[in-house]
Amino acid sequence: MREQLESLEESLVAAVKDQSSNDTKLSEAYGGQGEVYHAYSLYGPARECYVNAGRLAPKDFRWIYLLAKLDHLEGNVEEARRRYLLAAALRPDYVAVQVSLGNLYLELNDLQAAKASFTAALKIHEQSPAAYYGLGQVALSTRSYAEALDYFERALALAPEANRIHYSLAMAYRGLNDAGKARIHLAQQGSVGVRAADPLVDGLQELIRGERVYLIRGRLALEAKRYAEAADEFRKAIASKPDSVAAHINLGAALTQTGDLKGAAEEFEKTLRLDPNNTNAHYNLAILLANENKHEQAIVHLQAVSKTNPNDLGARTLLGHELTKTGRIDEALDEFSRIVQADLNNEQALIEQVKLLQAKGRHKEALDSLERGYARNPQHGRTAALLAQVLAASPQVELRNGDRALRLAQLAYEATGSVEHGAVVGMALAELGRCKEAAEWQRKIIAQTEPAPKEVLVARLKADLQRYEQGPPCRPLGDNH
Repeated sequence: MREQLESLEESLVAAVKDQSSNDTKLSEAYGGQGEVYHAYSLYGPARECYVNAGRLAPKDFRWIYLLAKLDHLEGNVEEARRRYLLAAALRPDYVAVQVSLGNLYLELNDLQAAKASFTAALKIHEQSPAAYYGLGQVALSTRSYAEALDYFERALALAPEANRIHYSLAMAYRGLNDAGKARIHLAQQGSVGVRAADPLVDGLQELIRGERVYLIRGRLALEAKRYAEAADEFRKAIASKPDSVAAHINLGAALTQTGDLKGAAEEFEKTLRLDPNNTNAHYNLAILLANENKHEQAIVHLQAVSKTNPNDLGARTLLGHELTKTGRIDEALDEFSRIVQADLNNEQALIEQVKLLQAKGRHKEALDSLERGYARNPQHGRTAALLAQVLAASPQVELRNGDRALRLAQLAYEATGSVEHGAVVGMALAELGRCKEAAEWQRKIIAQTEPAPKEVLVARLKADLQRYEQGPPCRPLGDNH
């Protein structure tokens, strides 16, 4: 126990001293330390850690709820009630909060509030034996014995191992003057109570069994970019619990950072054998496969992410790129179009969509999409530059507008100084028939371009220059050429 606590304390101190640690990282570090203290019933230091974690992340449900549990345990009923209510507002779907609040009200003999809390718990989870048991206790306290009997029987049916309910049933039957049944249930009473499923509190005991301690230490090391150390901790977590999904996926992440990509892929694959729908493992494995040019395999994993979480636009973006690389243009276009529809500010997806529309010869649709994107976000430089290029040199000549293209291209070039944007200025001048100016501009751009890293671009610029120098007509070629 001492070794475990001292090791975690060292990790916490390192996180606090690390100037790159932000509030989120520090909150996790303090909160994780508090959970270990809590698991060992060291409530004083646990409270200090939770308070620090809560100050750094005031909207994090976990630290508020765990502080409420400590308050309740230590008899600070008003603070417990206040924090339970705050926790319920942050996580209205967490049934254990309402059950805990109901039990607190029972202790205060506020039966109306207790009934309201247990009823709220049933709205979250209609098969909660703890909520039925709590309602039975309320009914028993108001001498509504038949009602209490109904609630206790429902609780026992849902949790037959909770033999302490038999005592409450006996009290209800005694209230109904049925001494025979009261004796039967008294004979069956035991010490096993009924409680709501509470993953946060239940998980505390896992900390003192090893796996979660190693996970916490590994994550702290990972955040501090001590990747080899992190990998060692995650391996210890796996040794403690071989089927730990979190340990395998975190080990994969750490190995990725150390350059052991084969080992990382193996860990992500192990994660998927344990949890086939784990989106993090699918996505991370897809990135590794994409970097190895195994695009079809990457697509399978990215499609799994999109199926599980259609709103993961990062995965959908990567899926669109992978589909493009394999020549599945229609599917790629569908992906980027969905992203643009879901996120009107996603400039990267818009540009990819436009490029694919152009590749399919759907130039009017490409221009319309660009116009909508530019109207929404005129500050997006890449959108403005691409719009200028389409207006200057669309293969569908009737879509061109040289004057507007020149204005947009000049603005883009002034903002970035980019050679590519400068080349669009030349295109616009050529489209307007101002061939001499286009040629002079093009020479200026070529002179500013380093040939070594941009041979292809320089060759294209020189080819355009030759056309401009020939004089009118020097406009960019259209579909009819």
